[in-house]
Amino acid sequence: MDVRFNEEEVNELLTVLVNRMADEAGLSDKDRAMLKNWRSKTMRPGRDDMLELVQKVNEDFAQQMARRMRSQIRKPDWLD
Repeated sequence: MDVRFNEEEVNELLTVLVNRMADEAGLSDKDRAMLKNWRSKTMRPGRDDMLELVQKVNEDFAQQMARRMRSQIRKPDWLD
């Protein structure tokens, strides 16, 4: 199975994560604004940083899927 995330999907994921961190981490208003500003200016679709993040997300996801497939092969059926 080959699952690949595109730039828009990773951008949405990053937006959700940053907003949740900003709301739940107990940051000051200034720090929360800096975090959201970083995401909106630095991590925009098409920028090198975003392309690198997309590549990293896809590599990590593929690695995790491969690891799960290997562990399922070795796992006995009766342990489910």
